Amino acid sequence: MSDRPRPASAELLLRNGRLHATVRPEVDGTAVAIAGGRVVAIGSDADLEPLVGPATTVRDVGGAAILPALIDSHTHFHRASLVRRLFLDFERLAPASIADVQGHVAERHAALPASAWVQGDSLAASRLAERRWPDRTDLEAAAPGRAVVLRGLGKHVVVASSAALQAAGIDRTTPDPPGGRIERDTDGEPTGVLHERAKLRLDTSAPDTVVPAPTRGERLAALRAALPDLHRLGITTIHEMIRLPEEADDLAALHASGELPIRVRLLYRVVESPIRLEHLATLGIRADLGDDRYRVAGVKVSVDGWCIFGNAAVYEPYLGGERGILRVEPAELCRIVDAANARGLQVSVHAVGPRAVDAALDAFEAAGPASVPPYRLEHGHLDMDEARLARMRALDVWWSVQPALLAAYRDDWEAVLEPERVQAILPLAAAGRLGIPVLYNSDVPTGPQDPFLAIRAAVTRDSGGGRPIGPDERVDPVTAWRAWTELPARAARDDGLGHLRPGALGDAIVVAPDPLDPAGGRHAHGNPLDPDLVLTVHDGRVVHEADR
Repeated sequence: MSDRPRPASAELLLRNGRLHATVRPEVDGTAVAIAGGRVVAIGSDADLEPLVGPATTVRDVGGAAILPALIDSHTHFHRASLVRRLFLDFERLAPASIADVQGHVAERHAALPASAWVQGDSLAASRLAERRWPDRTDLEAAAPGRAVVLRGLGKHVVVASSAALQAAGIDRTTPDPPGGRIERDTDGEPTGVLHERAKLRLDTSAPDTVVPAPTRGERLAALRAALPDLHRLGITTIHEMIRLPEEADDLAALHASGELPIRVRLLYRVVESPIRLEHLATLGIRADLGDDRYRVAGVKVSVDGWCIFGNAAVYEPYLGGERGILRVEPAELCRIVDAANARGLQVSVHAVGPRAVDAALDAFEAAGPASVPPYRLEHGHLDMDEARLARMRALDVWWSVQPALLAAYRDDWEAVLEPERVQAILPLAAAGRLGIPVLYNSDVPTGPQDPFLAIRAAVTRDSGGGRPIGPDERVDPVTAWRAWTELPARAARDDGLGHLRPGALGDAIVVAPDPLDPAGGRHAHGNPLDPDLVLTVHDGRVVHEADR
């Protein structure tokens, strides 16, 4: 990449900064020049002055740090866009009780036509005063006769009204499906709380779902409105977990029309989804199909549920006695991983609890070396002991985690786990000592998308109120920033991302003070663990500028 001819002038010049062309404490100069969507030169202000021409946009960044733009390596951005703009978003609404949930449902019920469904997302029972899910009778009281479906954080649980259960054909005679659980009252009637695969036809990923889907126009409008949110966070690339064909189609349509101001790497979900591995193979879809803006990475398989609901598969039971749910049996997981690997697709496995982690590692080992490295283990939050970490390192499995949950989920974890197990969540420093590459990301909308929050959580382990989770597992700022830049670029084989050396793609951020300077920056004041985003640059264009 560095052999490209240097142009006569730059299109964008950032100067008077502290340039970190790679994520390390050393400063590589004060300026970076970009032309044709690529970095063409780095160095001092004086070195790059000859590249200033009549059409050059010059930005003096006032001594702030210039870094590679951020990569969110695990998102459900399409779904998050719909949640925020089309459904009841309980992460934002933050109900404190079932009565609060009922109030929001009743308000939406009153505003909708009679045939429409009330839909909501990102609900968590552990955050309600009653410490339980609303049931069908609660929803019936709020919206009489209305079909209501409220999805839990991560879509691992659905709460349904009587009308929704009836529409889906779920009644007392419906058996628990493999990998799912229907909660029932003392008479054996479904309460409306459905775990994992028990969502059945109320799962919007199911081919025979009865839940109405947003129109294409609604979806595209939600995406267009949400894309600037990424730039405001310094994110210019996402690794998007695709569960429905229309998600990939919508993003492809924006790309084709020139309306996709981010880079997207696709990982197709091939279990509990209309998308099948065989479909991808038939169409010739392999890793790296596409261009530098929109490209295939691989596939994702979800093995278990979410720990805050007691659904992640564990050996040692939760406080309530459950041991979680395996959504994919180990033999089937081995078959899928082997087939995907053989077809030239990167493989990513969602495994939260240790039973699921062990199944994932068994499948990786049985499939042999990754044809498109690396294998990715998503989450691995619970009971990640030294032996499992050592096995990950031996198999060259990269770990994909969400440090912002340390601040967001402490109360939820404490509701289902003993204190010592909470303190052992996400042993990031231990992974680093073993040399395991660790990707930090958001899993939005399950977790907050703010990368600065995630970096701060990994470095401080603070879960709020000065209460750290596992303080011995703190990492240094360079490690945390690399997990949002260089490492996710390497995981997706993006040679042009994660650095600002000549030839790199022109994606950068400017932050102050310098988060990689232990002194907090020579030219700015403030906390380097809580820097302000000044500029976001994508493809050599300033796409976000903070008010200063």
